[in-house]
Amino acid sequence: MSPNSIESPDTTARLAGFLWLVVILVSIAAIGAPSINLHGTPAETAASVLAGETAYRLAFSELLFGGLCYLGVTALLYELLKPVNPSVAFFGALASLAGLTVGAASGVHTLSALALLRDASSTAPDAVNQLQTIAQAALREDPAEFKIGMVYFGCHVASIGYLILRSNFLPKIIGGLLVAGGSSYVISSFTTFIAPAVGARLSPFVIPIALLGEGSITLWLLIKGVNVEKWKQQAGTPIAPRAA
Repeated sequence: MSPNSIESPDTTARLAGFLWLVVILVSIAAIGAPSINLHGTPAETAASVLAGETAYRLAFSELLFGGLCYLGVTALLYELLKPVNPSVAFFGALASLAGLTVGAASGVHTLSALALLRDASSTAPDAVNQLQTIAQAALREDPAEFKIGMVYFGCHVASIGYLILRSNFLPKIIGGLLVAGGSSYVISSFTTFIAPAVGARLSPFVIPIALLGEGSITLWLLIKGVNVEKWKQQAGTPIAPRAA
């Protein structure tokens, strides 16, 4: 048996599609968390956070669950696309793991800031402002960490698109959409690092491109799966003869 073979490529594809759908849904749900006032005084930031603390904790839990599901997506797509180009598939998997690590670090900062703000409510008055200032600084790191994470996720998505373009068992148009979506993540993030004002103007265009590509591959994998015979041909797995 070929070392590139997996027991059921179609089942692997459909499970990857299901998990990616969960990632998209929980990410959309997490957007519903109220915005934080990061540009006011530390006291104003603290008030805006504590007013919606439950919503922030729920959003964190949703994103953490989504990260776990995306870890599954990463492993399954690595196995599914490895026959096309093992090196590119491995690079994409590493990029995904790096993005998930950055996201986890951002979550730790958020939870730490919430803990500091709760402590501030029962701390001596002369220390309250100091704790609020530290918490505000930690929360201000989140947007930058998010953009850093999107560089890695963009590389992962673009690598998936490239592998699909080189494959013969998934639609190439979806590969092109994923390359465009992943590249837009990377370009938008780097633009924000270099010229924040320009990056802010680019951001509204990124989401539709990304959703089109990620939505397309998610639905295709979930509903259609892959062409198993062509996958086995590309993987070098012997194809069982059809019954007479």
